[in-house]
Amino acid sequence: MEESTISVWLSGTLAVVTCCSAFILSLQRIWLHKTQQVDPTPLRFDTKRDYTQPIADDAHRLTRVTFATLVLTSLSALNFYNVVHQHQQNNWSLTAASCVQFISWLYATVLVLVSRRHKFPSEWGWILNVHLCIFYTVAWCISLYYIYEAFVLNPNDSWLHMLPTVISILFSTDLVYTTATASRGPPFLDEQGRKVASINVTSIFSFLYFDWVAPLVHLAYEKQTLTDDDLPTLPPLYRGYNLYYIFGATRGKSLLKRIYTTNRKAIIIQIVLAVITSLGYYVPAFFVNQLLRLIQTMDGKVDTELMRKGFIIVASLGASIFILGIAVGQLWYYASSSVQVRVKAMLNIEIYRKTLRRRDLAVEAPKIDDEKDKKDDSNSTTEGSEKKEKGDTNSSTGTIVNLMSTDSNRISEFSVWWFSIIAAPIELIVGTSFLYVLLGRSCFLGLLVMVFVLPLNHYNAKIFARTQDKLMEARDKRVSLMNEVLQGIRQIKFFAWERNWEKRIMESRDRELHHLGITYLSGVLFTLLWQGSPILVTLITFWSFTKLEGQELTAPIAFTSITIFNELRFSLNILPEVFIEWLQALISIRRIQTYLDEAEIDPPNDEVTDLQENNKPISIGFDHATIGWSLQNYTDEITDQNNNVTTAASSSSFILKDLHFKFPNNELSLISGSTGSGKTLLMLSLLGEAIILKGSAHCPRQAVANTVSEDFVLSSDIDPKDWILPYALAYASQNAWLQNASIRDNILFGLPFVESRYKETLYVCALDKDLDIFEDGDQTEIGEKGITLSGGQKARVSLARAVYSRAQNVLMDDVLSAVDAHTAKHLYEKCLLGPLMKERTRILITHHVKLCIKDSAYLVHIDAGRASLFGTPDELRQSGKLSMIIESEEETIHHDQVEEEKVIEDSLPSEPTAANDQKKPRALVEEETRATGMVKLRLYKLYTGMVGSPMFWVVMVALFLGSRGLDITENWWIKQWSHSYEIPSNETTHVFQQQSISSQSKPLFAYQPVTLLNNHDSAAAPIHVMDAKEDSLNFYLSIYCLITMVNIVIGTSRFAVLYWGALGANKALYAQLLHRVFRAPLRFFDTTPIGRILNRFSKDFETIDSNIPNDFMNFVIEWIIIITSMLTVSTVLPIFLIPMLSVAVVNVYLGAMFVSTSRELKRMDSVTRSPLFSNFTETIVGVATIRAFGATRQFLQDMLRYIDTNARPYYYTWTVNRFISVRFALTGAIINFITGVIILLSVEKMNASLAGFCLSFVLLFTDQMFWGIRRYTSLEMSFNAVERVVEFMEMDQEAPAITQLRPPEKWPTSGSIEVKDLEIKYSADLDPVLKGLTFSVKPREKIGVVGRTGSGKSTLALSFFRFVEASRGSIVIDGIDIKELGTEDLRSNLTIIPQDPTLFSGTLRTNMDPFDQFKDEDIFTALRRVHLLPNQESSDTIASDVTLDEEVNSNVFESLDTAVTEGGKNFSQGQRQLLCLARALLKSSRIVLMDEATASVDFETDKAIQKTISTEFADSTILCIAHRLHTVIEYDRILVLDQGQIIEFDSPLTLINNSESAFYKMCRNSGEFDSLIALAKSKHELVDVSD
Repeated sequence: MEESTISVWLSGTLAVVTCCSAFILSLQRIWLHKTQQVDPTPLRFDTKRDYTQPIADDAHRLTRVTFATLVLTSLSALNFYNVVHQHQQNNWSLTAASCVQFISWLYATVLVLVSRRHKFPSEWGWILNVHLCIFYTVAWCISLYYIYEAFVLNPNDSWLHMLPTVISILFSTDLVYTTATASRGPPFLDEQGRKVASINVTSIFSFLYFDWVAPLVHLAYEKQTLTDDDLPTLPPLYRGYNLYYIFGATRGKSLLKRIYTTNRKAIIIQIVLAVITSLGYYVPAFFVNQLLRLIQTMDGKVDTELMRKGFIIVASLGASIFILGIAVGQLWYYASSSVQVRVKAMLNIEIYRKTLRRRDLAVEAPKIDDEKDKKDDSNSTTEGSEKKEKGDTNSSTGTIVNLMSTDSNRISEFSVWWFSIIAAPIELIVGTSFLYVLLGRSCFLGLLVMVFVLPLNHYNAKIFARTQDKLMEARDKRVSLMNEVLQGIRQIKFFAWERNWEKRIMESRDRELHHLGITYLSGVLFTLLWQGSPILVTLITFWSFTKLEGQELTAPIAFTSITIFNELRFSLNILPEVFIEWLQALISIRRIQTYLDEAEIDPPNDEVTDLQENNKPISIGFDHATIGWSLQNYTDEITDQNNNVTTAASSSSFILKDLHFKFPNNELSLISGSTGSGKTLLMLSLLGEAIILKGSAHCPRQAVANTVSEDFVLSSDIDPKDWILPYALAYASQNAWLQNASIRDNILFGLPFVESRYKETLYVCALDKDLDIFEDGDQTEIGEKGITLSGGQKARVSLARAVYSRAQNVLMDDVLSAVDAHTAKHLYEKCLLGPLMKERTRILITHHVKLCIKDSAYLVHIDAGRASLFGTPDELRQSGKLSMIIESEEETIHHDQVEEEKVIEDSLPSEPTAANDQKKPRALVEEETRATGMVKLRLYKLYTGMVGSPMFWVVMVALFLGSRGLDITENWWIKQWSHSYEIPSNETTHVFQQQSISSQSKPLFAYQPVTLLNNHDSAAAPIHVMDAKEDSLNFYLSIYCLITMVNIVIGTSRFAVLYWGALGANKALYAQLLHRVFRAPLRFFDTTPIGRILNRFSKDFETIDSNIPNDFMNFVIEWIIIITSMLTVSTVLPIFLIPMLSVAVVNVYLGAMFVSTSRELKRMDSVTRSPLFSNFTETIVGVATIRAFGATRQFLQDMLRYIDTNARPYYYTWTVNRFISVRFALTGAIINFITGVIILLSVEKMNASLAGFCLSFVLLFTDQMFWGIRRYTSLEMSFNAVERVVEFMEMDQEAPAITQLRPPEKWPTSGSIEVKDLEIKYSADLDPVLKGLTFSVKPREKIGVVGRTGSGKSTLALSFFRFVEASRGSIVIDGIDIKELGTEDLRSNLTIIPQDPTLFSGTLRTNMDPFDQFKDEDIFTALRRVHLLPNQESSDTIASDVTLDEEVNSNVFESLDTAVTEGGKNFSQGQRQLLCLARALLKSSRIVLMDEATASVDFETDKAIQKTISTEFADSTILCIAHRLHTVIEYDRILVLDQGQIIEFDSPLTLINNSESAFYKMCRNSGEFDSLIALAKSKHELVDVSD
């Protein structure tokens, strides 16, 4: 009867599977039909396949499946027939069961026949195959039972009767194998013909067992290194292109909702699997319990039926472990490889897209909280280079980079953990019911303790989250500061400020470490609660069970309940942990949401589109416009009834008012004005970068790209006639923005290479000579921000990009300032007026009005916040207003004579020289290196040495071993206690091992062994024995209490001591890296992208701070557990060493493959992250240029490519984890099965106590091996950060800062310079830049250094500061050879006013006097001397030309508390140069080098400054590198350089009087020959008088 009941249940199961399949299949059919109707555009899916891969013939599979299914359907029909005939009336249930079975097989036959019409790779064919596979698997399990029934329960049955059962198991096995191993077809190829990850074409078995990853793992193990080409492309739904559209479709919703919507399918699968696995975690423990009870019942006697039952239990144990492993593998695949990778990529794409659109507001100074002093508030902004205002929510570069590096990571990492919110409560319910069966009501008393601990955990979590917030803030500030320092490293080195900046950054680091220390403290508290609560629960429960209920604590109850408490500990404690992660993710979501909500630039006007459509001429200009950086605090004019203005417009930031003019089309227009008047603001408002507060601005511009395409390629075949696009725009910014690429790539900027146009562009931009000098010609890598080029070369490459472009409208911001007068004239005549630009609309900001006015059609002059003058030059001349702009009328402008034309032609090549394309150019920026193989032992040694002394590690080892020893002692004591209830004759003393209570987070197959001892009921004891029992109970309870309490203390103190050591190591390591980077030669910063250096200081240090201490601790704990387990087992029972060792060998082999693959993938992840950040920071800085050129789509495409390249190693890192986890599940299942079988076969020699003991070790062993290898991999991956940091710590260093030879106090005293045979090379394998210079400079002499761009002027300045060491020759200052001095002594005693003025965020005071060496009055005096403040004595200075009531904007320099934004971007280029000059005036030294220090300043201010220099630096020797001849014409002597050699060195008058001299030609070409010769003569006469 029982057999028929089982048959009914089995048939019922098959029927349920059939019904579910039919229902789901109908839904899938509808879904498939719908999706096939929908056009997937704009999403792209792969269609090409790789037919070179051998794939099984699908027709063969279908034939095999059809035949086997028909055979099994016939057998079920035969069975149905037999049952009906044999049991017509007797047993209707058996008849119904066989009928159901027959119908189910008929259903399978129908599915098989249908699938014959849908061969692979058909989507519907695959769905049918999956349904059949599930059906066949259930049928196979039923066949397995029938085989068991036939051969075990009815062994005497005839063979003929057994034959259908045998056929059934054979065919169903074949069916399961065929459907499970059939792959869907050849692997896909992406658009580039690269192989795609085969997860979408792999078989069911390969999908579940992660076999599709095996080729990659084997490749990594064999090669020990991986390259990007080794990694298959990710499936379509993981690629940047598709994610851009998928995530973009949800815009307008909250960020959290968008993340859920776009990953809904994977999240639902996560939920289903989380429920299944949380129920499954207790299943292996249940089977172990059953096995031990069985052995206890057998009591050493062999019983056939019980043995049979035992084998079923053992087989079920193995199967449950493997199935649980598969389910957990899938759960974590969807959590990490699917959701995590996609969320991270989606967020990065969205942040980048926003960066291309957001109004870049980094320019307006932050508001100062000082309402009393309105001047402080209303100041601050002027031209600004490419950056604009800073609102309250505005983000600095460091913060934006952190959004991408840290916040998107946080959110994606939480997507891995979140399902514990569902899994933990289910585990709690299952575990509690299990406990109730064992312990009755006592279990609730114990669980009550856990509930009381929860608020503590919650409180700690809140502290942790709060501190984490502060830590993030401190880290943001430090990274921003670090970014600024790296951007301004030249300035810091020029002024020998390294030590002071090191101190400032280390103070910022200390603040960060203070918060890190508190998070460590929180971590220790978590460990205390994590370890303490289950121990406390166990104590209370056992006390209640034995003392209050008076029950006996037998071994089965004791060990099973401890197991479950440990499991429950995970469930209870994971909730606060997930809560913390949730809080952190929420903070990050809020930060990203805030960024995404920042203001965006206005889209182009509709009228521009209308003009385009109707083909009307475009218009560039303003219509009654007021423009500014910020809407904040802006009030418009208020008029009374008579339309009189009663209140002027006011704003807290800089504005330009009442702009009403139009620039003429196809002509050259000029914008002029004094330094800081707002010229750049005017131009940026045309580009849409500034805010139109009132009125309107007209200018054609392209909208920011909203679409991307997978095959985005710029057309390479453009008809020269169609080259110029009437509505396109080009922009050359004042601070030339260049990409980290070759010169050619920068000029082409994504356009096709047209040789004739390209060569012409090089010629008109005077770049051809420079390219001759560069060994690699136009293929020369120019480094980040064009750092290897001089200022003039950068400006000309930036101009060349605009000239080469297809734009009809070209806006140029002060491109002539950065070049010398000679080149400026060439650019004006050959470029601005040349054939390439002739018919274009050109708008030029310039101080060279006199040079440019002749051929310009329109002029706008800005003064005092208004366009005070505008019109054609003729109109302005007639009204007499032109003379206000330029000193003299047009008559003083020289008409070029034939002779002059000849001079220019002489100095320029007649035809452009072609760049040499033959050999492969040298890369300036080397590809980032990455180590291969294991992390070197010396790195571990270096880090452990930093953490603590040998004594420190002795204490740590004692704590590690003590804690593990107490774990074992604790279990041994429980065994003794439970043993005390048993009769003496049965005593056995064995140590019982329990999973370490201090174990890390939950193992993959989370279950505990249940250890059981024989327990015979004893006869009723006499009453007086009760007292002895009570004493005995108290004794055991108190000792147990003591052991556990000591264990909690020691277990927690391990973490506390290590964290304490790690804090010190983190500080020391950072300080060392910082020092080494500060002392690195300048060449290092030229050849290493800032993103790469910043990556070390941000991401790598975050890993060192947050991961290494925990990874190190977990690694040591896990391996101590593994080693002690093996030692204990081999000591107690040597026979079990064989399965343990064999499993260890297999696991170590698997582990070695896993480690080598994981390590390589982690390194690739680190290396591919750097270009992502470099591109990102480059975009943030150059966003105005990118938008102006309409190149946003091109940059978005590049970013998607970088994101894909970075996502690949990240995806495979997690998939390889899954690959290894399911294999460990299999070895775990096998070892447990073997162990169970050995125990059953040795049952005569083995009691329950010994069996339980052996099982307790062997069962956990695979888990421990898995976690040991995982912990080792995590440690290796984290130490990859140390490896990268140490790589930078071992780079070349500059000469020492201090040497034995210290200069005398106040050196140099007189300022004489002797240069002998000076030769300079940038590196040993390059040609010399300066070739044997010899000259001497007398004390207090003023020397002007001139020469065309690239002649070696700036290199000469660098050599005085030993940024480039002389390969030959010497520089002697006041009798001391500078190479004998320390660099700090040398640089701190010289002064340089560099070409690129650098300011740091803070206030004016912190910039002028970073280290509090001067009084405020001294600083104000310096500001007056550079004319940033009006002179108190005179009223005729430039700054006070306009009366105050006319001033729209107040003077920002009146308060030293005026804020300075990152990079000083809230000041114009000219103002920044003047601030640097003022800083140099404060540091009065005997030798001053000026490197084009006033290039961006208007001529009037320049003249005034030259006067200041001549008086303030009267006692100093000056070497001034100048582009403007006016700057140096009154100097004592002029040094003319050409191609690294001195060609002339004499007084200006001597040189200008010699018509053969190069200086004479320069003066002639400048267009200001008469005024120059007059100034030279007046100086000469003054000298004569003095003589």
